[in-house]
Amino acid sequence: MTLYGIQDAPPAVLLSYALRLELGLEQMPELARSEGGKPFFPHRPDVQFNWSHSGRYVLCALSRRPVGVDIEVVKPRRETLPAYALTETELAAYKARGGGWPIFYDLWTRKEAWCKYTGEGLRALWGQTPPDTGLHYGAYAGDGWRASVCGEEPAPGEILWVRREELE
Repeated sequence: MTLYGIQDAPPAVLLSYALRLELGLEQMPELARSEGGKPFFPHRPDVQFNWSHSGRYVLCALSRRPVGVDIEVVKPRRETLPAYALTETELAAYKARGGGWPIFYDLWTRKEAWCKYTGEGLRALWGQTPPDTGLHYGAYAGDGWRASVCGEEPAPGEILWVRREELE
């Protein structure tokens, strides 16, 4: 599994770059979406991917196995959001870690990456906590953002950040 990140570019542009770099594909395969909304390549089941964007940030994962990613800009929201959005288990972890928006987004991006990994989406899995076993998770943080990946392959140690100039 490989994770690519960029600022100020469409997700499809980053995916196209990653496919060219990783697989030598000069043209992106035809895209489709599952019933749950997850994008996939119907004619290339050997190539699994997922993307996410928030604010200026875009994240894209490539894998041989199903994968999900989420990136979020850390910003204050309604004070009641953690209690509403997190399960009891997640809320206990949130409180044990001292709370605050960065901690909330650590937990939230993990949940969202798992929901996207399954292909079912957040609505179908609302109220569930991502399993601790059977999957690999990676957590990433930067100044003002948090991200997570979930998949069947070990998570990479870092995001490979791409400069816009590299896309050309």
